[in-house]
Amino acid sequence: MPTYALPSTLFILINAVCFQLVWWSGVIAQNQLIILSILLIIGHFLLSNSARHDALLMGVCGAIGIVVDSLLVWFGVFEFNIIPYWLAVLWCYFALSLDYSLAFFKTLPLWLQSILGGVFGCLSYLTGAKFDAVVLPLGYEKSALILALIWSGLFPVLIWVSKRIAPANMVLENNQ
Repeated sequence: MPTYALPSTLFILINAVCFQLVWWSGVIAQNQLIILSILLIIGHFLLSNSARHDALLMGVCGAIGIVVDSLLVWFGVFEFNIIPYWLAVLWCYFALSLDYSLAFFKTLPLWLQSILGGVFGCLSYLTGAKFDAVVLPLGYEKSALILALIWSGLFPVLIWVSKRIAPANMVLENNQ
């Protein structure tokens, strides 16, 4: 099974902390702190050794996430009190995390990626609802089931996409 050599531990740590800052600022303050999240994305690119790759990954995986969330709004699973620009920025930073702080998921078997994606993806939205960042008109139980099912497929797809467009500076090792 192929694995990827990871970038520096410090950059991975910075990526993880920044992702949490983007998540919490979005959930707590929604659009009010969006400039902070945008600055953290800019900071990522200033520190990255593979900015072109990161931009491609952010564009592709960020767009997939934004489309999925837009469909969830369209089908009445989500409601927002304001247009959630912060959520689009969050998707962009989540995409940037796939090759850094979330890269260890690439080494896990597909079934485990699916389970963990279903659990943690769902919990992320349920927690956001507890902080009034999103309204779940179908209720917590039904929304949790829908989100767990979606994220059990979505997360492995996003990991697969990140593997397919691996940057040149991430060395592919064959551990067969």
